[in-house]
Amino acid sequence: MNFKTFLRNCLMEYFVITTCVTAGMAVLGQVLDPTHTFGYEAYWSPLIFGLVGVVPSLVTYSRKELTFRQALVRKIIHIIVLEATLVIFGFAAGLLHAFSDTFLFMLEVFIIYLAVNFIGWHLDKKSAGEINQMLKSLQSRGGQ
Repeated sequence: MNFKTFLRNCLMEYFVITTCVTAGMAVLGQVLDPTHTFGYEAYWSPLIFGLVGVVPSLVTYSRKELTFRQALVRKIIHIIVLEATLVIFGFAAGLLHAFSDTFLFMLEVFIIYLAVNFIGWHLDKKSAGEINQMLKSLQSRGGQ
């Protein structure tokens, strides 16, 4: 994959992550502190967490096509680096205080990670289906 395609994929991931973080913040907020209200500064949180969450994606970049095993190893490394980065950021920002907060936060990050990867897989599958359909159409025209 060339770097331009990688950056385009990261941008798509950023928007999916930001959307999922917004939903996750709403759920986690309702569970941990349902009476708390936020000011307008809270709108920045999903954008910042989305940006911090997309940076560890550099671990998955490769110029050459990876084998399934290599891609799987990079995904495992990616989730570990992602969780560590976001937990450190959460503590630095003063959002995480106790083990229970951290555990719920890490669970939420993992669920968002799964959602982002599922959405990416679904979009890739759709694109592959369209390409295969075009190739079949071209093959059938060539045989006539």
